[in-house]
Amino acid sequence: MDLKQKLIYKDKEYDILSAEQEYIVHPIALNLLPLEKEVIRKSFQCNYHIENYKLYIDDITLATDEKLKHSFQNQKVSYNGAILIAEKLLKEYIFEGRIAGFSYQNVYELVFEDGILIATIDQRKAMLRIRKNIELGLRGLSEKKDLRCIRRFMNSSFVGDYRPYKTTKRLMKYLKEMKADYEV
Repeated sequence: MDLKQKLIYKDKEYDILSAEQEYIVHPIALNLLPLEKEVIRKSFQCNYHIENYKLYIDDITLATDEKLKHSFQNQKVSYNGAILIAEKLLKEYIFEGRIAGFSYQNVYELVFEDGILIATIDQRKAMLRIRKNIELGLRGLSEKKDLRCIRRFMNSSFVGDYRPYKTTKRLMKYLKEMKADYEV
């Protein structure tokens, strides 16, 4: 995700850190961009909210010269997978300009099935554990082996698989399937 994406959950605004399959909704699925290899990695921003356990998209802003914004009313999202959300950024845990899950005080994973929230996993303790290890000098953000260890711990703590698609072909297949979910 190139631009900050937001989600309103329990009346609080959270940053979306990551989503399984890379995208919750892509502009291609809503016919805002053509299904072409040249545009699949185009920057955009989405804002979502959850109401009665259902995920809705509020708007999409395409990163063009004019910043095109498309708003939606009651547009349900048909998403399957986990979404990693966070709030209250702790600036002392930003390293090399990168923000990680442990850089936030509050981190949650939301698991959806066909756009319906089926589970919420509180990851605050796992992220606190990483920060405590850094504070105590047991792990450092400048050591490659420590960063590997932190990354491994985070991957084992999270329910979702947040790795991006390795090939454009697999991503194109996923976007075609997503587009079919939104066609009337």
